[in-house]
Amino acid sequence: MTPSSALLSASHDLAKSRGWLIAGGILSVIVGFVAMSFPFVFSLAIAQLLGVFALVSGLIALGLALLGKHQNHRVLEALSAIIRIVAGIVLLNCVASAVTVITLIFSIYLIVEGIFQTIAAFKLRAHPGWIWTLVSGVAAIVLGLMVQARWPSDSVWVLGTLLGINLIFSGASLLALGLAAGQPAPPVSAS
Repeated sequence: MTPSSALLSASHDLAKSRGWLIAGGILSVIVGFVAMSFPFVFSLAIAQLLGVFALVSGLIALGLALLGKHQNHRVLEALSAIIRIVAGIVLLNCVASAVTVITLIFSIYLIVEGIFQTIAAFKLRAHPGWIWTLVSGVAAIVLGLMVQARWPSDSVWVLGTLLGINLIFSGASLLALGLAAGQPAPPVSAS
């Protein structure tokens, strides 16, 4: 595949996903503004949601380990399930500490996501909306570094606020790509 045919293929794929990109961008921006408006609530909700997820997935995994048909690695699967159950219980019972730890993990996530978005932006340079992907990537890196600079003292509000900011930038990036993508070409019928 030549570089120009790869570029045409990427542009065609973006055009086919235009509606999803625009809808995802709008939803991301809306949720971002809500998270920034209620950062404490979003911080606590994130910790509790992760606790519920860990607890439920641990219970399901434990049930599969004990009652499943696979005999291999049953003990390891049960131990993994028990660790998830304990993690879920700890997250639900120690929400303030959970928010502090999750904030640190989130800052690392932002930095890594920003690096990958920045790399992706340079691969999309031929597309008109690529600059917004670059801005989103750089913003994610800066936000991640800001979180680490104020961690753990600002953990209670920073998680929700920075999640909101990141969602707004990601949404703007999706919107720019979606709006810049042309309409998909109609399918060619073989006559």
